[in-house]
Amino acid sequence: MNNKGYLLAETCAALAAAGICAVIFYNGLSAFAVSWQNLKSDLLLYRAARYSQSFIEHELLLNSSRLKITTGSNDKIVCTEVYGNRQVTFYRSGGALAREIKYNSTRGVNPLSLAEVTLQSIKAEQLAADKIKVTLEFKDNASGRSKKFTEVYVLANGSF
Repeated sequence: MNNKGYLLAETCAALAAAGICAVIFYNGLSAFAVSWQNLKSDLLLYRAARYSQSFIEHELLLNSSRLKITTGSNDKIVCTEVYGNRQVTFYRSGGALAREIKYNSTRGVNPLSLAEVTLQSIKAEQLAADKIKVTLEFKDNASGRSKKFTEVYVLANGSF
């Protein structure tokens, strides 16, 4: 028996096994890359939602004595402040959450969303005399993924 060389069948079997391992490795790596991109997109959406929700929360918990919700194609949350004649309105404008501040005769509008995401919709609903449920839907511009974020806020200084 000759033990000095490989048979053609052994070489083919080794190449087939290496090819199968390469295909499995490539499929696993591509699935990991897709899940990594989805995770990055989800983290961006969560960051954008928390950023936008923090402004609404701050206004409702600390400054507002009265709240008014206007519903329709573009819900608006109108907060009237405890002190002075300052009125803050949150609404969707140009794919971003906008905060309009009216104080006496002056008016200013600030966009509150991250540039990488688009605010698809804002829905506000009164739950009780001092509670409001706000649902924001954001879409990641790069990946096209979207998520809805719902938060219940308590109006600490007043009611509807």
